[in-house]
Amino acid sequence: MPDTYRFLVDGHIPVLKLHFEPRPGPAVLVLHGLGANADTQYGELNALAHWGLSAVGVDAPHHGARRDAWLDEMAGLGFPESHARLLHAIREAARDVSRVIDHVVREGHGPIGLVGISFGAYTALAVAAEDSRVQATVSLLGSPDWSPREGPITEEIRELMRHAPVHRPWDCARHPLLLVTAGRDTVVPPHWARDFARTFWEGASGWDSHVEYVEYSESEHMMRQQDWEACWDRSLRFLRRHLYHE
Repeated sequence: MPDTYRFLVDGHIPVLKLHFEPRPGPAVLVLHGLGANADTQYGELNALAHWGLSAVGVDAPHHGARRDAWLDEMAGLGFPESHARLLHAIREAARDVSRVIDHVVREGHGPIGLVGISFGAYTALAVAAEDSRVQATVSLLGSPDWSPREGPITEEIRELMRHAPVHRPWDCARHPLLLVTAGRDTVVPPHWARDFARTFWEGASGWDSHVEYVEYSESEHMMRQQDWEACWDRSLRFLRRHLYHE
């Protein structure tokens, strides 16, 4: 089993880190979905460690070791209030992730990869657009577009949407990007990521190998087990290939 470490970055960001000694260079930050935490993704962290990577789980704000009333309040909100709160949380989480990247880089790790699931995928794409140290990004069931799937777009939401990675495609995909969606997903409709990928394929030559898009047509947001296993295997191979330059 890999060595397991728990610590706080900047005194308040909970981190769960798995790796074998001697610790390898590349590190992958794993960002969980809404309502989950770093421990929820222990199986994925363990798999990354067994593939020779340092796996770094991060509890998002209001989740895991720092859970508060935020999630319960969120569950009681309707549109558009819940969507505005979600976007604020993505921006807050993205700032935390960059601070964790600061930490693992100081430890000597590199290159750095990101893999996010649902809410974590929104966060991963936001970080990739802002932080050039991210060398490979995997978005599972997320979106670069912050449009609400229903309800009005208030001025607050409109202002928050300006920060969405969809407006900075070349920054978001300055390094290899894998977008994975589920064809029957009604929580995060796949067309947002699909259209984003098409931006690269139709915008410039050579991006077809730089930006990958995979859609599991029979899965919903809670993916079928066989599809989840397939997409996770694809993600591992993608990260290993680009972080170790295989």
